[in-house]
Amino acid sequence: MSYTELYDITPRAFWNAVDGYWLTKENEDRREWERVRWQTCIMINMKMPKGKQISLQKLIKFDWEKESDEKKLATYEEVKFKYDKIMKLKNKI
Repeated sequence: MSYTELYDITPRAFWNAVDGYWLTKENEDRREWERVRWQTCIMINMKMPKGKQISLQKLIKFDWEKESDEKKLATYEEVKFKYDKIMKLKNKI
């Protein structure tokens, strides 16, 4: 980004660009770590017997994988409760 471009954009556009840069950097780091884990797993499994080979997640589980595992779907009762709450608010208006 040139000097004039920097001063011509709005603060919102600037922060969107900064956020996009950090998201891209984070994704590159994740890919690199996953590649290293994959290579290590292959090297370990080459020397292991067929029944004792290790999986990628057993070798190491990254924080971003733990986050996705912890996400759960809402139960029927939770969804119904939220729906009823919204409908009550709509009817009051």
